[in-house]
Amino acid sequence: MKRNIITTAIVVSMVTGLCFAEETEVEKAKDKSVRISIGNTPGIDEIEASGRSVDAPDEGGVSIQVLGTQRFWSQNNPAIGGVFGGGLFLSTHSASEGGESIDTTAFGGIIEGGLAVKAGENFVFELLPFIGAGIGSNDLDVPALGLDDSGTGLYLMYGIKGGAFFSVSDSVELGLEAGLYAFDQDQEIEMFGVTEDFTFSGSGASVSLVCAVKF
Repeated sequence: MKRNIITTAIVVSMVTGLCFAEETEVEKAKDKSVRISIGNTPGIDEIEASGRSVDAPDEGGVSIQVLGTQRFWSQNNPAIGGVFGGGLFLSTHSASEGGESIDTTAFGGIIEGGLAVKAGENFVFELLPFIGAGIGSNDLDVPALGLDDSGTGLYLMYGIKGGAFFSVSDSVELGLEAGLYAFDQDQEIEMFGVTEDFTFSGSGASVSLVCAVKF
């Protein structure tokens, strides 16, 4: 249910942003920035293999992102515009209980796009769905299953976030973003002489602090 809500929100927000971009004229002057953000991520809360799934005791994680972004303000209504960006992410996720642990570290690319609204001279609010893909590495320490190994596989992340940004100068913005974050990490694991495809996943709330340098 939680992932269905995230997916629906992404689709609705992205379609709204695209319709807005197509139906309005855009000023020549654009609002560009490089953003660095750091925040929390959900932990691993589900493990799937061979059509079966079990709950995992998630412990959360951390995400660092470096993005190039650009806002497009409308001539018809200069307080409303579109915002799009892309860049790199580094995320971690964990699950641990009773001496057993799973730790995931992922690196890859991310894109985001949605709506921006000005509230006065110094405040901007944004609604942004995002999606990213990369490579994830898992460290497994599960003695009950005879697992003490590591491996890599495809990593996917997606979600939606809202942000509030305050201009501290002409070239610097500080922001706070909060939203929903979901991920899936695939890995082949050999157990008792048989190789199986495992998926480690999680979803939940995420909050990030952002520093943006404008140019």
